[in-house]
Amino acid sequence: MDIGYIFLFIAFISTLYSTAAYYFGIKEKRASYLKNGEKAIYLSAATTLVSSALLVYYFLTDNFRIEYVAYHSNIALPAAYKITAFWAGSEGSLLLWTILIMGYAVAYVRMEKKDLLSAYTLLIVNIIALFFLSLLISIQNPFRDLGFMPSDGAGLNPLLQTPEMAAHPPTLFLGYAGSAIVYALALAGVMTANDTWVYRGRKWIVFTWIWLTQGIFWGALWAYDVLGWGGYWAWDPVENSSLLPWLTLSALMHSVMIQEARRGMKLWNIILAFMTFEFVILGTYITRSGVISSVHAFGQSNLTPPFTFMLFAVFAITLYIIYERKDYIKSKDIIEAAASKEATFLFNNLILVTSALTVFWGTIFPLISEGITGYKVTIGPPFYNTVITPLAFFLIILLGLCIAFPWRRTSGKELLKRLRLPAAAFVAGLVYSIAVGHRFEMVIAISSFLFAITTHLQQYIWDTASFREQYGNLSLIKIVLRRRRRYGGYTAHLGLLLVFIGIAGGIYAQEYENVRLQIHQPANFGEYTLIYSAPDYEDTPLKTTWAAKIEIWKDGRLLGVARPAIEQYKAGNGEQIRKVYIHTEFPKDLYLILNGIDENSALLTVKIEPTVNLIWLGSWVLTAGGVFALIPRRFVRGLFEGAKKKEEVVS
Repeated sequence: MDIGYIFLFIAFISTLYSTAAYYFGIKEKRASYLKNGEKAIYLSAATTLVSSALLVYYFLTDNFRIEYVAYHSNIALPAAYKITAFWAGSEGSLLLWTILIMGYAVAYVRMEKKDLLSAYTLLIVNIIALFFLSLLISIQNPFRDLGFMPSDGAGLNPLLQTPEMAAHPPTLFLGYAGSAIVYALALAGVMTANDTWVYRGRKWIVFTWIWLTQGIFWGALWAYDVLGWGGYWAWDPVENSSLLPWLTLSALMHSVMIQEARRGMKLWNIILAFMTFEFVILGTYITRSGVISSVHAFGQSNLTPPFTFMLFAVFAITLYIIYERKDYIKSKDIIEAAASKEATFLFNNLILVTSALTVFWGTIFPLISEGITGYKVTIGPPFYNTVITPLAFFLIILLGLCIAFPWRRTSGKELLKRLRLPAAAFVAGLVYSIAVGHRFEMVIAISSFLFAITTHLQQYIWDTASFREQYGNLSLIKIVLRRRRRYGGYTAHLGLLLVFIGIAGGIYAQEYENVRLQIHQPANFGEYTLIYSAPDYEDTPLKTTWAAKIEIWKDGRLLGVARPAIEQYKAGNGEQIRKVYIHTEFPKDLYLILNGIDENSALLTVKIEPTVNLIWLGSWVLTAGGVFALIPRRFVRGLFEGAKKKEEVVS
């Protein structure tokens, strides 16, 4: 038995003990039991960490006696990718999931109050951790011994040997594991009839949302840079499963504000926390079970029974607790007027949840069709584009209205003042877009974008003037820091607007052509001239590469020499991949895919993605908004106290 497995088993026993300690500590109101439960969490986290470190060590030392290492690494693999191979397969990714949950549990113990709400929260988190640990010590053991030492391993899938894929799983799993804390807090809040869960859950919700955003960003960037088809989102089931929790968590971020401010949407918030976690479990299941075909999935496994049990258990327990506490979660009627911030939050939630349910339906439909008819029918991009596109337009308009509308109600005169400039921007967008000949959808996208962004800019200007009256000479940065949650949200909105217009440009204004370039013969594509100057061939112990050297000219100026390539790897199944070349002139990309080559010609797919870089920029702005909103209160307080003492010394 491998020592890594022994540490995993100790983590399982320790977590089991911690769960029992919290259960009996709550039931018998014994603080000493709860204290022991905390200590056991530390032990579980430490032993899981040691186990993970041992697996990394086995990868770095080419210990192919371990089956998981033999399947996902080889001697020629660079050291950096030997580390990332840790999460290349189902067993390692579940171990990563588990260590992150344990990390969240330790962080929760260190940061939160020691009260009944925390005790219930940690009890639930322990149960979730137990589920994953039980898989790791049984059917998903990453330390299984082959019984002999192969001379070399099968190697890592070439598509995973990229910086984007090194970043994608850890960031996404940070979001996945964080959703367990959000769900546990929400459920504990209902069980203890404690409304403070929304205040204490705020930072966990935002932190989780940040990592889900980053996970989706790195996944999309990987698809764009590595998969070689020229897109970033194909509505693949595994891609969808990462989007689902992001949609419901985004809705929760807004609706908890209603519960904080007006005691409304209590039941809705519980349901959103539940849906987020349930979607995370569903996504983990889809990726690892092989029930749905996907380029992102790990393949067939024996995980269907335990994950099906987990999905139904979470559903049944949540439903039971909601039923038991139905008197507590009755909400107040908080909508006083349609033109109010509360109403926009409500509609915003409805759109996000409708989008999530649409994506959910499209994702599981192949399973339903196979169960009923025996044939697996896949739903493609046309379905999603038809349903999601109008929802996205409404969401962007609401993004503007939620800034323009105040809480509760306002007068018609005030509304006119708040909306006249954004409405003018909308009309200007219509006129401009029609004049330059954009498609109808792009016309609406540009107009909606201008409407929403104008409401934000207008609000910044009004706030600045208001702050001058209210705070005098206090610097604008300090004022914004005082209201970091509000401006973090505004910043996230700007990021979403950039992502929206970036996606719209890709769908409605992309240029695309398959071309055969004859050697030394110029060919025009849009504003670019391409010249195939020479073939290029390279053979290394890792792979064989066929490349085409393509000169890129614009306005009589050489912009560079592209080298799109086809690579064939020698390890494993000898997988062949396209190595695309991307020439960026912000916000657009010239995207070259090599499909075939000989000495006289090169067959290429050439695309111009007019706004794709706005998506990447918007993703970082989204993240920055979340990070800004998370700046700790004590940091801001310290900043102000430091400035005050400095002023006193000077005076």
